[in-house]
Amino acid sequence: MPQTPSLINQILECLKKQKDCYAQLLEIARRQQKAIDEQNDPDLIKALQDKNMLLQTLQGLDEEMQPLLENISDSDRALLIQKGQALKDEAAQVLEELIAVEDACAKILNDKKEETADQMKVFQERKQGLKGYGEPGGKSSRFSQEG
Repeated sequence: MPQTPSLINQILECLKKQKDCYAQLLEIARRQQKAIDEQNDPDLIKALQDKNMLLQTLQGLDEEMQPLLENISDSDRALLIQKGQALKDEAAQVLEELIAVEDACAKILNDKKEETADQMKVFQERKQGLKGYGEPGGKSSRFSQEG
């Protein structure tokens, strides 16, 4: 079958593009982490937008590769696995780093969320405590002489 090497090469090319997307996602995740650390909302939003575009690209590559993988024979699949091993290893390394950065970002954001929730709880308690001193708008406090 003369199409087989071409089919394998097409799949390998898609896998290489996927690995490149993962590497770009890693760089964006690092930018995201820096933006979170610096509390730079515009940079964080830009990083999230860039990540979304790459995720759409990855989805497109998956959709492109699916019919190719369905049409490959078992012997060609074995050849593909052999030829793609180095690419697989590189992609796995990038994905491990990406997951570590994403986990760190998630932890930072979760910590900030909890801190904000604690601050809001304290604020609500203080607001509740102030109710005993009267309502704004002219009502007097229960401790005033006018009450």
